[in-house]
Amino acid sequence: MNSGLALGSVYGLMAIGFALIFNSSRLINFAQGELLLIGGLTLQSLSQALHLPPVAALAAAALFGFILGHALYASTLGVSINASPLRQLMLTVAASLCWQGVAIVFWGKNPVMLPQLLPLPPLRLGLLFFSQDTLTALALSVASVVLLSLFLSRTTTGRAIRAVSMNPVAARLQGIRPGHCHALSFALAGVLAAMAAMAVGPQTMLRYDMGLGLGLKGFVAATIGGYASVPRVFLGGVLLGLVEAALVLLLSGELKETVTYILLIGLLVLAPKEQETARPA
Repeated sequence: MNSGLALGSVYGLMAIGFALIFNSSRLINFAQGELLLIGGLTLQSLSQALHLPPVAALAAAALFGFILGHALYASTLGVSINASPLRQLMLTVAASLCWQGVAIVFWGKNPVMLPQLLPLPPLRLGLLFFSQDTLTALALSVASVVLLSLFLSRTTTGRAIRAVSMNPVAARLQGIRPGHCHALSFALAGVLAAMAAMAVGPQTMLRYDMGLGLGLKGFVAATIGGYASVPRVFLGGVLLGLVEAALVLLLSGELKETVTYILLIGLLVLAPKEQETARPA
């Protein structure tokens, strides 16, 4: 339960980033994991160099994730808005590999441990035990889900993103610029990835080659959640984390990855076609 919730929270944040970009632009972003990697590594360097207090580190992580998301948009969908979906998809794969190379050049191949920024004590509720890492991951992820849901439902800009997700042509006729909403969706996905980095960094450390794996887990979680609702997509990530923890406990850690991707194949084959055109609620 403890490790399942900790990793599930990270998967949930990654899944929401996938869903945001997919709903606004119909693009699967395979560089989502590298947003987490570069954001986390940069935060670790800033924390060491500037000795940032926790609140400042949180703000710096969110701001840098926002900038990274914009940079990813500018180098992929922003330069290929009229290209075929396959070409756009391959641009995200190329961006993923390029950013992985940047991580190797600047931070090397050795794992990097992120500092634990939230001073939360471990908690025991009856038979359940929640470590500091788990409570930190839950606090960051739940706060991100609540704030994002309020932004999308209560602000004019958030409603514009939802309008573009539902019908870009009708949104354009109402004076909304779809390109602006696409860029903002990438930037928000970058913020979520930065929060995910702060959640997973103290648990498993950051490695140059972890982005693709975490990104695919986010894709699986978004598929479980159905893409249409921020809370449901997040719960899809939590469910995936709990299933993986149960597999490790009951079977073997080596089977975890295999079963996860068998689950993805099953979802992609058996999921109703309506899920591919799901619109945000």
